[in-house]
Amino acid sequence: MRQELITPSLFRRLGDRANLSVLFLVGGMFCLFRTGFGPPGLGLAELLVPFILLLAHLALAPLPWQWTGDEAPMAGLGRGILQALVFNLAWVLLLLAALHLTGPEGRGGPGPRPGQPGPRMEDRTEPGMAPRMEPRMAPEGPSPLEPRHRLPGYGLILVNVAFAIVFGRVLAAKEATEARERATEGLLRRSRSRALQNQLEPHVLYNALNGLAELVHDDPLAAEEMIARLADLYRMLTHHGEAELAPLMKERLLVEAYLAMEEMRLGDRLRTVWAWPPWADGILLPPLFLQPLVENAIKHGLSPCEDGGELRIALAREGEALVLSVANTGRPLAQGSAEGVGLANLKARLALWDDDAAFALKGEAPWTVAEVRWTPAVPA
Repeated sequence: MRQELITPSLFRRLGDRANLSVLFLVGGMFCLFRTGFGPPGLGLAELLVPFILLLAHLALAPLPWQWTGDEAPMAGLGRGILQALVFNLAWVLLLLAALHLTGPEGRGGPGPRPGQPGPRMEDRTEPGMAPRMEPRMAPEGPSPLEPRHRLPGYGLILVNVAFAIVFGRVLAAKEATEARERATEGLLRRSRSRALQNQLEPHVLYNALNGLAELVHDDPLAAEEMIARLADLYRMLTHHGEAELAPLMKERLLVEAYLAMEEMRLGDRLRTVWAWPPWADGILLPPLFLQPLVENAIKHGLSPCEDGGELRIALAREGEALVLSVANTGRPLAQGSAEGVGLANLKARLALWDDDAAFALKGEAPWTVAEVRWTPAVPA
């Protein structure tokens, strides 16, 4: 695994509520054990030590197993053990030394610790007098035989290093499995989305051919020009549908080509208004999200209406969300009407693209409004 993949994995691990819950549970059990069976008078800093060590294990222990420098999800057993031994020994030593030096013992706290002997008593008996004992104070400063800044025991170091190697291996294997599952799920979602998109592309052409058939009898010259435009539309559909995400500028060009064909068929019955801010062209969406909304508005709203109506295409911000809407003033929305292929396809692709995105089709007299609402990962 490369560095650019290890860092997001680290943040996911530390942000996982289940991991943090287990950390606090185990750390709390250590604190209860030390409070019940350890020496009395433990301070807050000493009670925090188990939580600090467990958090360090959670954050750092998997890293040497995940570092491979290539696309492999985990290091091999031999390389992983060697990397884990060196890396974990280094951070365990540094962390325990830092905790020791910043604790009461490292700062040279006043007085003996509970359980340690107090001042020694010295016999000051003088000849002819009753025995008298006086305390003899220990010399100030650390004894040469008992240095003040000695590191924690080797047992604690070895236990933490061994635990870090095993725990890191288990956690790295778990995250590698989750990464493979996410990759597989992503491939399935893209395959499903692509299949739906391939279903929609000929649907657009079928509707355009139906419009052409209506025009052949009424205006043969216009029908000839429409055939040429239909070829351009097919070429745009082929290139536009290849990308997983495409800027809305390309979708707008495709819709404009489609509207040009419909204007030849409907004439003055189709009046189009764009409420399109300049920043909208750079917004990324899956291909063929706007076109089905426009096609549905013309097919079910404007075309059946003798006087036609107005078509309004807009993109706007509402807080952090973006709203792409297509509204028409033609035939009102019939309650309980079945969805066509285009809208059903769009809703299915929308669910695959963004779980939080929403589609709505509603009547706001005299308008029928279809809108897609989503919150972009990067603010527009």
